[in-house]
Amino acid sequence: MTVQIVKLGKTEFVLLPKKEFTRLQRRAGELTEQDLGDIAGSKRRLASPGRSIPLFQAQKRLGL
Repeated sequence: MTVQIVKLGKTEFVLLPKKEFTRLQRRAGELTEQDLGDIAGSKRRLASPGRSIPLFQAQKRLGL
């Protein structure tokens, strides 16, 4: 795969063949095994009974 980087001012752009761009677009919409595992784990945690805290408290704890 031939890739070129073009700099215009302070902005850099990547040029690549359209075929590669199309392939990357297709892959961007796919979920990996890791993604599926993360989603399943999140759903289990949400469904399990337990202590939850409001969003504003979580943000406060995280310093956001």
